[in-house]
Amino acid sequence: MIDTHAHLTDERLAGQIDDVLARAKEAGVTKIIVPSTSLEDAGVVVEIAGKYNEVFGLVGVHPESVLEKGFLDFSRNDVEELVRRSNRVVGIGEIGLDFHYDKERSSKELQIKVFREQMELARELELPVAIHMRDAEEEMRGILKTSSSLPAGQFHCWSGSDELLGLVLEKGFYVSFCGNITYKSADLLREQAKKVPLDRLLLETDSPYLAPGERRGSLNEPANVKIIAEYIADLLGVSSETLINQTTANTQCLYLLG
Repeated sequence: MIDTHAHLTDERLAGQIDDVLARAKEAGVTKIIVPSTSLEDAGVVVEIAGKYNEVFGLVGVHPESVLEKGFLDFSRNDVEELVRRSNRVVGIGEIGLDFHYDKERSSKELQIKVFREQMELARELELPVAIHMRDAEEEMRGILKTSSSLPAGQFHCWSGSDELLGLVLEKGFYVSFCGNITYKSADLLREQAKKVPLDRLLLETDSPYLAPGERRGSLNEPANVKIIAEYIADLLGVSSETLINQTTANTQCLYLLG
């Protein structure tokens, strides 16, 4: 199995990476893709990916980091330099739009600007993107519909409408669901998962967030991708082996993992 989205640089996991990776290996997780949330975080991601053979990195700036101190000096050159620093970097992420907490027009405009810049950089570098989207459907639809050329990519921790899901699939993106698909209140997510073709589905934990099933409320980690895989396989009416083999092939195709 491959966990396509785990924040190993989060302070709750960073101090125990060796143990986290050992538990992941025991659960059958062979590779883990670690996204970054800021330029500083991206530097740490590159270091971790260079240290552990099973870890690959994404570099980019998360939308919630857009207005943090110093970010207004952001240049796409900073991201590009990190990409070129290591062959363990397999994509740009996580990037996207998030208007959940800040709905000011200036914040939205800046997030859209930076998202477009990072999407364009990914296209130029021929790298896939990992996209975060929350409470920004209208703006995301506009970008997907009006962009003349989009990079390949993954919409991680899916949380959109049926309409957006259809557009995302139409544009060729992959989709992944987190442990919250197992929650009692997640009927919509379960119905949407059934609409994603098996060859466009990826697995992720979004560790340390959204622990699945009976582990809800505890610290999530990559080993739990096995729980998510088994749950989704049952939901889709396929064997765990079939789902794991297909999602692994999908991930290797998208991120070109060595």
